[in-house]
Amino acid sequence: MAEIRTGGMNTGKSFSYLVAGIFLVWSVCLQSAEKSGASSQAQTQKSALDRFSPEQRQQLLKGDAVFESKLISGPDSPTQGIGAASVLINAPIDQCFKMFLNFEKQSQYFPRITVCKVLSSSGNRVRIYKEMDYGIMAFKYTHFLIVDPADHRVDFVTDPDGVNDVKYSQGYFKFEKVDETRTLFSYGMVKFDAGIKIPGFILDYISSKDLRVMALNLKKWIESQGKWEK
Repeated sequence: MAEIRTGGMNTGKSFSYLVAGIFLVWSVCLQSAEKSGASSQAQTQKSALDRFSPEQRQQLLKGDAVFESKLISGPDSPTQGIGAASVLINAPIDQCFKMFLNFEKQSQYFPRITVCKVLSSSGNRVRIYKEMDYGIMAFKYTHFLIVDPADHRVDFVTDPDGVNDVKYSQGYFKFEKVDETRTLFSYGMVKFDAGIKIPGFILDYISSKDLRVMALNLKKWIESQGKWEK
């Protein structure tokens, strides 16, 4: 009978091939999981525009401003206005915020403001004086501005020791990143108390007009690199 010879298997090489194969499959699965996770994260990441209704988002995307308001009044207190206007600015968030921090330029775009002076500055706290022209009369304000660069936000509140023709006002300016080239800007009035009785419809008209126009004016001013003026 002829002798049958069988080739001996090189167990060392076979084990190496097995390990390499397992590592390759593991690497492919890991990359796939990372891509899937990144895709899922991108899908679940909320946009600054998500809080608006579909109609409001369309309004913002067309370049218009969105305004929402609420009036609060009591039997023994003057009517107080609370409102916010938002607009989409075609500029990166850092550019928007940097330009906005030049507070003395507010007279170029802010409705009714004829004078805006920085009185003092310490850390993230700025004290400013403003004069606003309402046609039949002018109002003087002194505000403290609290700057939060990390949140791209500036809050303002009346300085009780300054010159003020209005009893109290408080609000905020906030910038939110939409993408690399677009920024959502919001101007909100948290509390406004003129100190005298003002009919609610008049207060609502003034706030809705001024907040909305201010947002639109700031958009024009920033997108023109500061060349546009009211």
